Amino acid sequence: MSNSEGTQPADITTLLRRWQAGDAQAYDQVIRWAYQKMLASAAGFVAQEAMATEPAALVNEAYLRLRRLNSTDWRDRNHFFSVVAGELRRILIDQARMRVAQKREGSYRRVPMSDDLTWIDVRGQDMLDLDRALMELERFDADKVRLIELRYLMGCTVPEICELRGASDATIERHLRFARTWLYDRLHSGAV
Repeated sequence: MSNSEGTQPADITTLLRRWQAGDAQAYDQVIRWAYQKMLASAAGFVAQEAMATEPAALVNEAYLRLRRLNSTDWRDRNHFFSVVAGELRRILIDQARMRVAQKREGSYRRVPMSDDLTWIDVRGQDMLDLDRALMELERFDADKVRLIELRYLMGCTVPEICELRGASDATIERHLRFARTWLYDRLHSGAV
């Protein structure tokens, strides 16, 4: 997750803390650093959902939501990306709720969340069920929820997650495999 301006991870942590202290310019620098990653992730979801929404609109909504989080106790870039992924998740959940409420089933087309999560349709009820299952998983293992968000909502690769989390590929893959299996079992048992 390199930055075209050459900002280093330690610099991001410093900028996050400056933003927390009220420095609006620090926030702008953090967003410039993260914008391309957020845009790429949003573009993936927009393409998957065949939405009329532009990826920039999804990123702008996340931007506005993040702007309100200036009192967050930012620890590092891992924490920042986890929060961004959570905000993208909430935006997608809000959109799924609107689609379900509109009940446009006549023109409905199933759209899988990712190649690894083909059993989750991002356009409707499956996304709402996924959110409930993630909230349940979070009660006993919040770290696995953060990994799912980073991988499937932020679009981070396993090596990027390893860098963010300071863990090995094998560990991240094992935790992701556990989380995917747990979610699949939970969603297909009818428990959510």
